[in-house]
Amino acid sequence: MSAEWEHVIVGAGSAGAVVAARLAARGHRVLLVEAGVDQPVDREVVNPLRDGTRLILEGFNWDYQANLRGRAREHATVGAGVARSRALWGRFPYRLGKVVGGSSAVNGAVAMRALPGDFADWVAMGNPEWSWDRVLPFYKMVERDTDFPGGDHGVRGPIPIRRPRRDQLHELDLAFWDECRRMGVPDLPDLNAGVDVGVGAVPANTVGTERVDTASGYLAPVRDLPNLEIRTGCRVTRLLLDGRRVTGVELLQDNRTVRVTARNVVLSAGAVGSPAVLLRSGIGPADTCADLGVTPVVDLPGVGENLVDHPSVVIWAKPRDGLCRPGIPWRQVAARVSSDGQAADLQVWLLNNVETATIPGFVNRLGWPMVVGISVMLLRPASRGRVLLPDADPGASPVIELGFGSVDDDVDRLAHGVRTAWRILRSERFAARLTEVQLWNDAMVADDTVLRSAVRNVMSPGWHAIGSARMGPASDPMSVVDQRCRVHGIGNLRVVDASVFPTMPSAPTNLTTIMLAEKIAGGLGE
Repeated sequence: MSAEWEHVIVGAGSAGAVVAARLAARGHRVLLVEAGVDQPVDREVVNPLRDGTRLILEGFNWDYQANLRGRAREHATVGAGVARSRALWGRFPYRLGKVVGGSSAVNGAVAMRALPGDFADWVAMGNPEWSWDRVLPFYKMVERDTDFPGGDHGVRGPIPIRRPRRDQLHELDLAFWDECRRMGVPDLPDLNAGVDVGVGAVPANTVGTERVDTASGYLAPVRDLPNLEIRTGCRVTRLLLDGRRVTGVELLQDNRTVRVTARNVVLSAGAVGSPAVLLRSGIGPADTCADLGVTPVVDLPGVGENLVDHPSVVIWAKPRDGLCRPGIPWRQVAARVSSDGQAADLQVWLLNNVETATIPGFVNRLGWPMVVGISVMLLRPASRGRVLLPDADPGASPVIELGFGSVDDDVDRLAHGVRTAWRILRSERFAARLTEVQLWNDAMVADDTVLRSAVRNVMSPGWHAIGSARMGPASDPMSVVDQRCRVHGIGNLRVVDASVFPTMPSAPTNLTTIMLAEKIAGGLGE
């Protein structure tokens, strides 16, 4: 048993690194625990995670698999009545970050805010402290936006925000942008301005082509503080409890079980990892905990439920030889559009200069070294999934069920987006730069039945998991934390990561996760 810490933060990712850095800078004694490895501090050491031009999907990731469409559950008597889940429709690589910096260190370096309407939904679900006017100051605290400094944008934050100029864009990016204009999508110079419909340059958390994640932006300035310890290669197995009060964590370190005591514990293990720790600690649906052989402590039916991700459909094509090359940022232009003439509910991206070796399931499939894709992402899906545990063994991978395609309206809206993407791809200026399109053709896109079937069967996740420990008042039986991220019915415990989002933001989730951590960190330890 180690000496007591003021705060133990579980997970050094997009949220945990922020919380730990802010608390340490204020003089609190903080232990930051990460299951993955650390990043090299020495700038002379090669670090592939600095490359902001591509996703990192191997070597620094949890090796999870997601059941994209399954939500079936069967019970089998194994040992003490263990609940097991049966996968449906196959499994998809679900590569969340497992490294200091978490998913902020391996993602596409997209720094897009959620929209004001997203937070209106959070307020409507009983969280008045999360209105747009109350979260905007914390977005500004995160940002160092050199394109739109001042006003509603931050100028001194740890995370740089940059957008490419039109004269810096690849010719395919320009062709995509101009075709969106011809379709009536208005120019939107700042996709972070709070306006929903429009096409513009994608804001990125990069300097040049170098990714600035929470490890470099937040932890680097405080690493040498004597009151902060970063302990890597440590997997938290469960919370230590005295009745309904958390007193620390139990973790595996170098194949040894170690107990660490703390006055406060913050779970920032993400929308898959945080509910897993809660369930192994008896915090969750009482029957589920009992099935796992864990004594129920607090019955919270929402733990592991309400899992949401952004379903996407990508149309891949082969560019003319020599047109695309590695090392160029691959998400530089995006459009937010509406499927029904109301608020924007789709984001259409150009994925440019993509090496096929970086795409799960694509390696060696067609022999194309470089591809171009148009991605259609559903911003606010109605489908819901869940996170389950096959048993209480901390080494067992969680069962991730996303429930994609379970709501017909989601499929219909994505089908509308595919038709929009197809129109762009088949436009004269764009098509002239391609030599072949994978899978899709005019007949498929024109036929409503065939199109919906194709969309339902090829949609894939954005690795934007949220909602599995959602925020809400105690009167909401499916909420897990209150609007200050305190777990209902448990003392000294908060969950601070994307698992607490009540609904899906209309953007990739990373910047909003960092913002949430800034907001919660400001009220901790006071």
